[in-house]
Amino acid sequence: MMPLLVGDTHGSRRWIARAIDTAGWSGNSAIIHVGDLGIWPGGRSTQTWETAEERLAESNVTMYVAPGNHEDYDQIEALTPRDDGWLPFREHILLAPRGHRTEWWGRSILWLGGAGSVDRTWRVRSDAIDNRKYEAYGSSKRVKSWWPQEALTDEDVERAIAGGHADVMICHDAPIGVQAIDDRLAGNPHAFKAVDIAYAEESRRRLTQVVAAVQPEILIHGHFHFRVEDTFKVPFVEHETRVYGLGADGSEDALGILDLEEMTVEIGP
Repeated sequence: MMPLLVGDTHGSRRWIARAIDTAGWSGNSAIIHVGDLGIWPGGRSTQTWETAEERLAESNVTMYVAPGNHEDYDQIEALTPRDDGWLPFREHILLAPRGHRTEWWGRSILWLGGAGSVDRTWRVRSDAIDNRKYEAYGSSKRVKSWWPQEALTDEDVERAIAGGHADVMICHDAPIGVQAIDDRLAGNPHAFKAVDIAYAEESRRRLTQVVAAVQPEILIHGHFHFRVEDTFKVPFVEHETRVYGLGADGSEDALGILDLEEMTVEIGP
């Protein structure tokens, strides 16, 4: 089994269509999406996903998602799990609850979406300003772009660890200690607020705790919007996890292939 890997799409109709078509043309029936799918409030988002569902059904492709931080978690939490644990956002778009486990091609897979937003303060303030404007003009419209359910919790950690070792982890975020990521984030190049950086790092710390306990051979993630091919060394034991990060919509590095038989990952064209 060689599922197509897809990085953050942020609801981009063009990029979602490209991912589905790529899977269909290659005869691949499975897409693994690493979050920031683009689940958003409002009719435009609903139309985006109805169109995507039609395209997936026509191509006989199912998209399996580890939700990101920029998702409407109110919608996600309202979904009723199927008997196999997947959350059916659409018939062919299945969301993984945190700590969800599957087995494909004899490989155990742990799904652990979520992350903390380093732009949390900006989003909350922007939403408040817009909503005051709507209220002042007598409009019932309201906007929301940040959900507190985005970050990993201690309960998520316990649930994920309880299942023991997994061969592969599918995440949105990545553990602390991946040099390629830590170097890129050093110095706060985008001038995010210290309180929001600390908040996001706390969620990463929880993910790191899971990776250290589960000791996967491969971890695949998104979130940072740049390609990553590095390792995470589990402290105090002789184990390294190979870490692969996908780019975001518009980047050739936002697509890849996971070969579960050979346990290899290829990113980009």
